Amino acid sequence: MLARAALALAVVGAAAPGATAGVEVGTLSPRAIGHAGASLVSDDGAAAALQCPAAMARRDGRRAQLAGIAFDDEAVLATSDHPRVTDTGGAAVMPLLGAQGGLGGFVVGASFAVTDQLDRALPVPGAAIPDDQVLANYPHRYAGLEAGWTRRTIAVGAALRATEWLAVGASLTLSQVDVHERRRLWAGFRGRDRLAEPNRDLDLALSGSDGLVPGAVLGVLIAPLDTPLELAAGVAWADDVRVEADVAIAALHAAPTVDAAQPRAHGRFGSPLVSSVGVRWLGARWSVEGAATLTRYPTRADAWAVSGVGIVDQSGARAELTAAPTRLPRRDRGTLSVALDVELLPGFAWLTGAYRWASSGQAGPQVATVGADPGGHTLAGGLALSAGAAVITIGVSHQLARTTVVGAPGLALDNPFPGGTAPANLGRHDVTLDVVGIGLELSGP
Repeated sequence: MLARAALALAVVGAAAPGATAGVEVGTLSPRAIGHAGASLVSDDGAAAALQCPAAMARRDGRRAQLAGIAFDDEAVLATSDHPRVTDTGGAAVMPLLGAQGGLGGFVVGASFAVTDQLDRALPVPGAAIPDDQVLANYPHRYAGLEAGWTRRTIAVGAALRATEWLAVGASLTLSQVDVHERRRLWAGFRGRDRLAEPNRDLDLALSGSDGLVPGAVLGVLIAPLDTPLELAAGVAWADDVRVEADVAIAALHAAPTVDAAQPRAHGRFGSPLVSSVGVRWLGARWSVEGAATLTRYPTRADAWAVSGVGIVDQSGARAELTAAPTRLPRRDRGTLSVALDVELLPGFAWLTGAYRWASSGQAGPQVATVGADPGGHTLAGGLALSAGAAVITIGVSHQLARTTVVGAPGLALDNPFPGGTAPANLGRHDVTLDVVGIGLELSGP
């Protein structure tokens, strides 16, 4: 643990441009939601410590933010020969807390946020359901029944106005990451058994967390006094997520059987390297802001390493379950976004409209409905109301439905025996995402 914390400190101290990344924070704050992620230059509140700490230098007075963010995504699998399968998970409500203030020649700040969220739950076939109904209604069971990934992050940062037009900033972050996956395995032999027949199914669930994931964020803000153009850049890094997971595996029929006295699993998930740039043009009663983000995964996790699990066939054949591929989206991606702010009432109300495009976060042939991240187009809007020392910000965004069609050979089901496999994810995968954020900022003297 000390070594990982020391590594985070070393990254900030070196201030190396190549030492970047962390998590994508485009929907952290109500302002960022209403701007469809185009807020790197203008967001100087709680989100700044997590994406561009230099932005905190805009104001040196004491201020605090409290926000609630509702996150609701829907994933659907549609096939020609099965009923429509819909995500049954509900909306997640996430907090955002932050405070900033001047200290000597610096502006310091601290923030807490949920910076990554995925919570998908597809229908799970019960043990008493007949095999023909399982075949008809649960075509997704081998690709994934449940997937969850939550990253909660604390950030502490400082910004310095180096000149009248240049500010620099850095933050240290510490995260807890919780991971959960569940799906069915098929343990059989082609020829003797019908491929994907439910009477050979095993139920597998893996759950764990890493409570100490250090990271760092660097940022720069350029805001000349004699020009309406402002620029910002932010880079973020976080250590790999190392999860020691509990394993729950159960045979659903008389054969095969499971021999698992002390099952364990280990997963190492690389945190993304995130690089962002932003630009804003200021008019008399309007402004236009744009941003671009590149997310890269230098360390990739293709499978959980499993130990202590044996599968025994009625013939006496035995196989050790040593790996389980992850269904979480793990792909390099990019985003572009733009937002227009218009002052409706001077000194009181601003209205925002925005657009964002994102590339896919998952390779097409490997798409599983529980982890589908097709990217696509997002429309957003926001409203900011000021009254004395209080500012209320509202942001709403909607990711338009985007379809990924997977044909043969697709993603293979997991079979611990060398007895054959079959496609597990064929069909049309649709994803939509709605995010709403409401926040309050209070400023002190």
